[in-house]
Amino acid sequence: MNEVTSITFLTDILSASGHIAYQWDLKIDRIVWGGPWQQLFGHEREQPPINALEFSTVILPNDHHLIFNDTAPTFNREYRLRTADNSFIWVQEHGTTDFEKGRAIRQQGMIRIIEDAEKQSPYATTSSDRDPLTGRPNRDCMLSLIEKVLKTSRENRHQSSYLVVGIDKLAFVNEAMGTKAADHLICAVADRLNELCPTRAIVGRVAGDMFGVLLPNMARDMESLTTRILANFHDHALSASGTCLHLSVCIGTMPFEGTQSDAAEMMIHAEQALSEAREKGRGQNVTYSESARRAEQNRVILDIYERVKQSLKNDTVKLAFQPVVDAKTGEVLFYEVLSRLFYDDGSAIPAGEFIPIVEQMGMATEFDEHVLNLSLRELEACDTLRLAVNISGLTAALPHWPQHIKDKLSSRPDLARRLIIEITETAAVIDIAKMKNLVEALRSLGSEVSLDDFGAGSTSIRHLRDLDFAIMKIDRDLIINLTTNGEQQHLVRMLIAMAHGLGLRSVAEGIEDEAVAQWLRDENVDMLQGYHLGRPSFEKPWLSALDQRKAPSSAFLQDEKTNVF
Repeated sequence: MNEVTSITFLTDILSASGHIAYQWDLKIDRIVWGGPWQQLFGHEREQPPINALEFSTVILPNDHHLIFNDTAPTFNREYRLRTADNSFIWVQEHGTTDFEKGRAIRQQGMIRIIEDAEKQSPYATTSSDRDPLTGRPNRDCMLSLIEKVLKTSRENRHQSSYLVVGIDKLAFVNEAMGTKAADHLICAVADRLNELCPTRAIVGRVAGDMFGVLLPNMARDMESLTTRILANFHDHALSASGTCLHLSVCIGTMPFEGTQSDAAEMMIHAEQALSEAREKGRGQNVTYSESARRAEQNRVILDIYERVKQSLKNDTVKLAFQPVVDAKTGEVLFYEVLSRLFYDDGSAIPAGEFIPIVEQMGMATEFDEHVLNLSLRELEACDTLRLAVNISGLTAALPHWPQHIKDKLSSRPDLARRLIIEITETAAVIDIAKMKNLVEALRSLGSEVSLDDFGAGSTSIRHLRDLDFAIMKIDRDLIINLTTNGEQQHLVRMLIAMAHGLGLRSVAEGIEDEAVAQWLRDENVDMLQGYHLGRPSFEKPWLSALDQRKAPSSAFLQDEKTNVF
């Protein structure tokens, strides 16, 4: 059998099996196809894609990261190809990668069309590695892709870089135009970044207003790409669903170095550079540079990050419970759940230190889910208990969370009725529409929602009315020096009256002495919380015979400088 006959025979076999084969020489960027490639790319084409650039034009941008940066020894992936009528088809691909001195030099595989993609493809609906709004890789996916680059040769690492693009003042866009318009603009930003970046670059959404861009083996393009992105957003308005707006961006860049081995550290560095760029003003860029002070800060961040991961894995997150009492009678109405982590010596890590890191590193939803599940166990164990659980604004704004909470609680109405979800004011105003969906879902289950730290943000009365909260917790900073500060007294008095006027129950937290407690009682605040009324406790006060449904106020009259547990 001669060579031509062999190729014809192989093509016939592939055609009969519904597969298309290819071999991609990565060193010279040349793709050779075998079998009925027209099924994939259309009969109107004279030839199939022959290199990465041509191949990228028929792959949906959201799926580029699945193809152009997957150099595993063997792979099984599903992605979408664009058709001539601008729709798409799902395909499944099996293949292998050949290596030379640790560097990928060749890929070969078999591709087939998935006839019933809606049922067979794991990506046909929301995928765990994709951002549900833009369809781009999410933070976890970007983290794993950075890890892949770090595992390649030292030469490859030196030739790679990572940058974070942050949308300037997105919260103001949300407030002025509404979340629907803001979501359309976020998607438009994602599309524009994809157009501006090289084919093999990976664009992912790593936070609400931040996009990560990974440049494997393209470090030389980092400076020119940064300049191009900043100039493009400065010169050209974004248009989405009838909205046209100039949005500026800032960029933090992080070149890979041969000594780096931690993907989380890389992301932290890039985001620290972005923060510095934002401090300089709109449309700025900063490249990360190490310093002794910053190195120590990063060491602390990574240490806490690892402790959080291990605590979730080993189920060692502990809950503390602080009573919230009726201002008039002192009766315990419910307990606020406070999550606690610990250093090796047994000392507690302050929540103010680990919660921001949980959010920064993309663990907020996992952490919130864990604490919520622990809290539900406590509610199951005691049918008279009521608990208030704090939820991150990042979690509360997830599109799927209202349905998720319904699925979790709809069959347990007795638990839902005794659950209060607390959301901070600053988180509530970031995305009013999504927050409203969550509040409505919780209230339909019989749960209540509390607006925490009110007075620290910029919630309008209209938002309070629209969001239908049940409880307003006055920011603790307004309670400090309350009995001696006339301006604060006036503000707190106004907030209590506003809460009552809107049908909300009011809570004053951070109460450390009887004088403040009595002033608030005289102003008709509904509930009190603080060290003076009861410290957070790892024990379960509702199980103690000493509790008697009263907060043990006299036991906590010692002088405390701060109401932080």
